[in-house]
Amino acid sequence: MILNSCRIMTADNRARVAEERGAVDRLSNLPINAIQNIIGRMPIRDAARTSILSSKWRYFWAEYPEVVLDEQFYAEIMRNNSPNFFRTEYVNKVNGILFQHLGPILKFVLDIPELYSTQYSSIDQWLLFVSRKDVTELILHNRSPNPYKVPCYAFSCPKLAYISVTKCIFSAPNSEGFFGKLTHLVLETVTFQFSVLNLPQLVQLELKNCFGIQLLCVSTPSLRILNLLDNDDLDLSYYITCKDLEEVCIGLSDGVEHDKLDKNITLTKLLGCWPELECLYLNGSFLKHLAAGDIPQRLPIDQVNSLISLTQFRITYHCAEIACILCLLQSALNLSELEIWADKQIIYDEKTVSYLKEPGLMKQSFKGLQTVIMQMFKGSTSELLLVKLLLACSPSLERMCIEENQDLDPIDRLNTSKELLRFSRASPKVEVIFQPGN
Repeated sequence: MILNSCRIMTADNRARVAEERGAVDRLSNLPINAIQNIIGRMPIRDAARTSILSSKWRYFWAEYPEVVLDEQFYAEIMRNNSPNFFRTEYVNKVNGILFQHLGPILKFVLDIPELYSTQYSSIDQWLLFVSRKDVTELILHNRSPNPYKVPCYAFSCPKLAYISVTKCIFSAPNSEGFFGKLTHLVLETVTFQFSVLNLPQLVQLELKNCFGIQLLCVSTPSLRILNLLDNDDLDLSYYITCKDLEEVCIGLSDGVEHDKLDKNITLTKLLGCWPELECLYLNGSFLKHLAAGDIPQRLPIDQVNSLISLTQFRITYHCAEIACILCLLQSALNLSELEIWADKQIIYDEKTVSYLKEPGLMKQSFKGLQTVIMQMFKGSTSELLLVKLLLACSPSLERMCIEENQDLDPIDRLNTSKELLRFSRASPKVEVIFQPGN
């Protein structure tokens, strides 16, 4: 009986070993693209552990062309180490991953945690290493409260097509030949040192909350998408010559002094430069700047013939803002969608109320308008008068969605609902939706 049991156990063990070998063989026999797909879905530390699965898998993680060292990566190291040892362990881990990597690194993502200033030289070395690895996509986010100055050689790879940098000091290389293939440049909370950027292939440029804008000189003849939001200055002289722009977002920060901005930029001149413009996003502060000159009742049709979507954000319902909006609605015959985001505070303006009550406004026609979305609606007199005007003067309007401000008083909410119901009854063909805010 004992011998028979031993034989049975031995047979079971042999079957188990064979099954495990079969599993290993199945892993080894996976197609290369399937292995790359699996590794690409893993955090890099887990991907490195796949080297023990089989001999075929041993170097796949080290040859994978994307290295993502993001916030999730350093958060895991932080969880497993005391604050005193985290910074050293983090640098050691990144050194080990990068300097074991084989082949090109086409995409490199680095989220920088808070390090000692003496450790920034390690980041310099990592970027130098990656710049020699044919990188095409570089994403560098500084999560530390301390600024990091990106060395010029980080951008020296001639194949770079996409750059995204956050919370760093940016100084562009002065040598010719840099950024020749760059198509996307996204910079947020970046401080510029004097930089001259020649970007012949750039399609999309985003500058958000940046400082030292006046030190930036840019040439972007192929630009299609432009986003200038909350920077410390605004200079449109480099962009008004971009005739192929299709999408533009401009938002002035509250700290920008309007007296120092170019007074020659008016609504007519600005849109006359961008005949292919389809989507336009402007904040209330910039609308007021544009309205410093005369606001025409209508723009030349050929200036805004391509415009199909208009979004106005941080709107205080100042008279100048409303005048610009109505001018664009009358002029852009193909404009089908209007979206308005109210500012946190709307100050009652008698001039705006009087303007919106003028009988002549009801004779306007916004022929192409089909959809209106109004966010953070507070039920002010100016807002309600604008709703009434849009319903009365938009023959093609199909849907109006109004989302109330979440802090709206219950009594104000009730009164606003009654007014909107009255307006909607006068325009039965339009679906008017009044919904609570998030």
